Amino acid sequence: MHQKINSLKNKNILICVTGSIAAYKTCEIIRILKKQGSNVKVMMTKSAEKFVGKSTFAALSNNEVITDLFPDTPKAGLEHIELSFELDLVLVMPATANILSKVANGIADDVVSTTLCVCEQTTIFAPAMNYKMWQNKSVIESVDKLISMNKRIVNPESGYLASLHEGEGRLANVNTIINEIKDVFKIRLPLKNKNIIITAGPTLEPIDPVRFISNHSSGKMGYAIVDAVCNKGGNVTLLSGPVNLKPHPEANVINIKTASDLLLEFEKMDLKNVDYIFMCAAVVDYTPTKKHDKKIKKDKSSFVIDLKENPDIIKTISEKTNATIIVFALETNDGFINAKNKLKNKNADYVVLNYANKKGQGFNSNTNHVYIFDKNGIEIELRKDRKDRIAEKIVDLVIN
Repeated sequence: MHQKINSLKNKNILICVTGSIAAYKTCEIIRILKKQGSNVKVMMTKSAEKFVGKSTFAALSNNEVITDLFPDTPKAGLEHIELSFELDLVLVMPATANILSKVANGIADDVVSTTLCVCEQTTIFAPAMNYKMWQNKSVIESVDKLISMNKRIVNPESGYLASLHEGEGRLANVNTIINEIKDVFKIRLPLKNKNIIITAGPTLEPIDPVRFISNHSSGKMGYAIVDAVCNKGGNVTLLSGPVNLKPHPEANVINIKTASDLLLEFEKMDLKNVDYIFMCAAVVDYTPTKKHDKKIKKDKSSFVIDLKENPDIIKTISEKTNATIIVFALETNDGFINAKNKLKNKNADYVVLNYANKKGQGFNSNTNHVYIFDKNGIEIELRKDRKDRIAEKIVDLVIN
């Protein structure tokens, strides 16, 4: 049974603290998130530092606090840009009228506002201010604009304020904010009772007991697909080539080495009961015609290896199943043409294209940049992002 045990574990969360007396309440949020297994980083405006020292947040989060776009000891690269690739969620707490208006209007003049302009992840704003500021027309317009930008707002509560007035503007209850964060990571199970086969990693074609033909596939993209599908409730069978990765604990793993091994495992299965097949593995196209049972000795200046084509696994299985088939195409040139030809020739439903010769995608990279084509002519680009997030988007596209 698939259950959401802890939706906050291993989540990378950035908390942006702005200049409000309610900043001290952020300490409790950090404590709760850390207790539930989240990795928390804190970013502060200069005004926020007037209310809570950054050493407090550093101690609670166990991470260095970011306070400046141009630190005294700059790191390689642009920290706020690099950070945007790592995050799962951003919480702006407390959110002042100033930061609400800045983000709504694309103003980026400090480390917090600049980072918020860069981040595409779900962003939650928890406003806190005097009731007159909260009722100000420009603030109302900024909040409405943020909502139209798909930002989440945890409305302030009514009560006694720091100004000794009473009205709506007090920071929302800590549990209300935590529940909003949990709601972002609520795991639906749209693949419950669905059977999915996923291939991942390289295949190895032996030449002799020592040498083989293979490729540089790390299996990271395939394993990210496995995680995404398992987390959506799917019954996953993973056919994995040799990799150094830990599979999702709910996946049924079958280890293979050669293309023939992979085909044999497919032939053992009842493919009529399979709903989706993700062909992520980098299968070697050719195999030696002769496998030597002893190590080939270096007694000549050169030798020739005769190769034969491996069976077309995708085309073979597509004739035996009604499952939705998703294939992956790694190219170096003419990518769109080759990917569309693969989609047609393999009788697949989707093809996911990426490039081996472009930085930040392909083999061994933790990020990817892909193009998705379906048999109906739809083309979608998923720009460079972490492979786990690319995997989530691919799976969502296929199942919706």
